Amino acid sequence: MNPAEEAIRDAAALDLGRDNAESAPSAPRKPILAETEVARRMHLLAQLQTALVGLGVRCVLVRNHRLVLQYNRSPCEPSGLTEPQLYIFAAGDTDIATTDGSAYRLASGRTCPAGDPGAAATVIAPGHGIGWEPDGDSLR
Repeated sequence: MNPAEEAIRDAAALDLGRDNAESAPSAPRKPILAETEVARRMHLLAQLQTALVGLGVRCVLVRNHRLVLQYNRSPCEPSGLTEPQLYIFAAGDTDIATTDGSAYRLASGRTCPAGDPGAAATVIAPGHGIGWEPDGDSLR
């Protein structure tokens, strides 16, 4: 299973935050973000989505909200908006992009500057000639 498929599976799993001996340890939770920060990241991902759609790549932009339902512990963890994601569906491949405002980060491990969504889309879209450095982390 590739990282994107694992992320989709994990996003679909509902975690009610139960604290009992039968529950398996869970991965660290993503931090709750301020609404303005989520809006800024959504805007950057929407720009990337527009550029990718222009190249014929299917994408879905999602906003995530963690809802903590606990009645037996006080204080409980906060509920709120977490990191938005752009699901990218290309022929034979799926990836997930996130951003911190300075770079687009893909679940596959690649990164791309967020300052130029058009250039990032050209790199991310399959069949285009720019590509990645051999270290897999930066643009050529």
